[in-house]
Amino acid sequence: MDIQDQIIRDTRSLLQQIPAACFPYNAQDCAPARKDSQVLLLKETAFELGGREKKSAAYTCVSSTPGIVGESKTLLYGPDLGQIRGPLSYARITFAETEEIGEDDRAYHICKDIDLIKYSVYPEGFMVRASSMEEREQVRVGKKAVKEGLSFARVGSLYINKYLEYPGVKAVQVLFITEESADFLSLKRLAEKNKMITKALNKIMEKADKECSTCGLKEICDEVEGLRKLHFQNRKR
Repeated sequence: MDIQDQIIRDTRSLLQQIPAACFPYNAQDCAPARKDSQVLLLKETAFELGGREKKSAAYTCVSSTPGIVGESKTLLYGPDLGQIRGPLSYARITFAETEEIGEDDRAYHICKDIDLIKYSVYPEGFMVRASSMEEREQVRVGKKAVKEGLSFARVGSLYINKYLEYPGVKAVQVLFITEESADFLSLKRLAEKNKMITKALNKIMEKADKECSTCGLKEICDEVEGLRKLHFQNRKR
C-alpha cells in the first residue's frame, strides 16, 4: 500500500529546513511505561505542549513501500524535554513501514489498528490527551519525569517498541516537533488530508457510494494517486 506515501514525503519536505536531532531506536532505553493512563495535576506539571493556546498536529502514515520509512528512530525538531521551560506548540507524527498489505479492506483495518496503537502507550510522567476529531495532541510533562531525565528519545523508543509488536510492521519513525517556527498550519492540513485518505479507503472498500459525482470524497480520490484506480477496480467487482 502506498496511498499515504505522498503525505510522508510532504511532511519531510516541510521539516527539511529545521535541524533535527536523530536518536536510533533503543529497545533497552525506553521511557518507563505505565499499564494505564495517568492524570498529572497542574502542580505536578513542568509544562504543557500543544495546549489550546498553542498549535498542534498529530497523525500516522502507514506504507508498504520498501525503504520509504528507513531505519527505526526518533527525530526531534526543536528543544528536548530537559530544555523546555514553558508551553510550546507540539506535533507527534509517526511513519510505519509494513510488509505488503495490499489495498483492500484488510489494508484499511491494518491502518486503523496501527493508528490506534498510540492510545496504548503510557510513558511515565508524559500525559497525552489526543483528539482524533481535530488531529492534535496535548501533552503534560511531569516535573518528576523531567528531573529524572525523561527525553523524547526515550519516549520515542517506547512508542516504536509498541508499534513493532504489531504483526508485519518492519520499521517505525516517530517525529516530535517543538520548534515554534515550524509550519504547524501546513502540518495540520497534512493531518486532515491523511484522515480523508483513510476515510476514502474505507468508503471504497464498503462500496458505500459507487458514483463519483455524488461522493463527498471525490476530491481526495482525484488528488491521491492510487485511490481513484482502486475505486474503479472495486466498482467492477
